Amino acid sequence: MQKIDTKKISEGVKALIERGATLKQLKGVTNAELEAVYSLAFGYYRTGKFDEALKLFQFLVLFDHLNQKFWMGLGAVQQVLKDYQSAVTSYGYCSFLKLDNPKPQLHAAECFLAMGDKRNAASSLEALEEYCPKDTDVGREYRAKAAKLRELIGEEAFAALAKEDEKK
Repeated sequence: MQKIDTKKISEGVKALIERGATLKQLKGVTNAELEAVYSLAFGYYRTGKFDEALKLFQFLVLFDHLNQKFWMGLGAVQQVLKDYQSAVTSYGYCSFLKLDNPKPQLHAAECFLAMGDKRNAASSLEALEEYCPKDTDVGREYRAKAAKLRELIGEEAFAALAKEDEKK
């Protein structure tokens, strides 16, 4: 019987992932299969079955860590469950995948505000304002939502950020 070199296999898998491969690709899982899981996860989310939704969204981001929709779903469930720090991490990763999508930045600001962290809430909104397109319906919608949230945060938090930027 041939001995399996798990160290060599692990190193090979690590190298593939470092070059951008996903577990989905390594395991041969199709987009259609992941979309079916997403539909189930989203259904659980919509019907208030958050623990079930959380498990499925965690599965989805494990298998395709480059899919922004999966990260948004995970962040949304974490936010509803009041696991704000985890939600911020999920939204941050989501934002990293597509900077001009204002949704994760807005929701991260909501989470920071829920944790009482006005400074980081303000920073999230500044990122939204920086990268969100101005001349699209989505851009206008999220800029209006950001303006309302900005009022809740208070201008002092934004002034403090500006002072920090001046020092850099």
